[in-house]
Amino acid sequence: MRGRIVIATLQRWLRLHDASPAERRATAWTAVAFFCVLFAYYLLRPLRENVAAAFDQEQLVRLFLLTFGITTALNQPYLALVRRLPSRRFLPYALHAFAASFAGLALVFAMVPAGVGGLGRLGWDSAAGCGYAFFYSWVTAFSVCGVTLVWVHAVEWFAMGQGKRLFGLVSVGGTLGAVLGSAASRQVAGLGYSQVLLLAGVAVELAVLAWWRSLPWCRQLGGGEARLEHGPSFWSGLRRVVAVPYLRGIAGFVLLSSISATTFYYQRMALVREQLFDDVARRAVEADINFWQNALCLLVQLFATSRVLLGLGTAVVLCVMPVGSLVGLWVFGLWPVVGVYAVVEVLRRMLQFAFDKPAREVLYTALDREGKYVSKAVIDTAVLRLGDVCGALVNHTAGWLGIGGLGSAVAALPLFAGWAATGAWLGRRCRAGERPPSGSSS
Repeated sequence: MRGRIVIATLQRWLRLHDASPAERRATAWTAVAFFCVLFAYYLLRPLRENVAAAFDQEQLVRLFLLTFGITTALNQPYLALVRRLPSRRFLPYALHAFAASFAGLALVFAMVPAGVGGLGRLGWDSAAGCGYAFFYSWVTAFSVCGVTLVWVHAVEWFAMGQGKRLFGLVSVGGTLGAVLGSAASRQVAGLGYSQVLLLAGVAVELAVLAWWRSLPWCRQLGGGEARLEHGPSFWSGLRRVVAVPYLRGIAGFVLLSSISATTFYYQRMALVREQLFDDVARRAVEADINFWQNALCLLVQLFATSRVLLGLGTAVVLCVMPVGSLVGLWVFGLWPVVGVYAVVEVLRRMLQFAFDKPAREVLYTALDREGKYVSKAVIDTAVLRLGDVCGALVNHTAGWLGIGGLGSAVAALPLFAGWAATGAWLGRRCRAGERPPSGSSS
């Protein structure tokens, strides 16, 4: 009896008391798949940041351009799979491909050993510099594409109401993976790139297994899986994003979010180069930031995300990240030291993954199948990485003009205001249950 009371109380805390058995199991297995994907990414993230710190500040623009190119190019094979296969087949194929790519990179690094404590300075005039730049861009592309694949699966099967209740718990699975991946990356800070890449590849394969286990329960949720009626392409998806105001709004929100994140990234790279001189120390600091950010995010997702989404609504939640980021930029401008930055970054990322990301995914539940598969892929990959390029150019120009510290916070005010206004508009349209038809401009 006492055990049943405890279980009932836990289910109420997690907003599962009114969920059907199919909803609970579909949510649980989707969350496990998200766990494995983010575990793999957070194993690799400190290595990626270590590479970025080895490039000079003015070379980061080219690094972001390469990442944008690779991420955009990945849309082509993805859409080819969408045209030819139902979702139950093309999603695992895409994840298998990432796992195989990690194994291939591990083999390359095993043949040409990657130094753990001595990358030194990297540039584009050497084979080593170009190789590490590709590694950085590929891991960044995985951070977008791997996560997008999990959420494409979720928004395909979950309706809008189910998404508001349960997407927070899907995010909990990803956050748990990020927490343990960050902790594991701290423990393997002395290992080479090959070993860490192999561990990441195994985690991605486990994500495929979890996704497969979710399918029987997802089919009971009322969604559906099928190939699209016509063959989409990246350009048709991009044209639709530009033509439909709702999709254009999502793209604008993602673009502004990415520009903001790149601003923080530039600030971090400058501090790391000035105050941390050892590669292993940089990896350890990055792992610590990742761990505490995700640990705090986990608590918020467990007990607040679904309540806030249901209580305040998507429009209000989408304004949290712009406001929080602006406050963080002001604080960092006043006290530009690694310790302060670490606290700001932990809180900023917590807001992103506990509130902003689940609310953004709810927006996609209002779309038709082409919107969920094609438009979402274009926005979550190419538009997101284009925002990185724009942010890099803006920050590079600001550095050239000598704008920094509080000056950058003041200059960013219009950007953050536009970001918040776009989020509020999108939330209101989503609440109205908008489902823009294919090719519509209204």
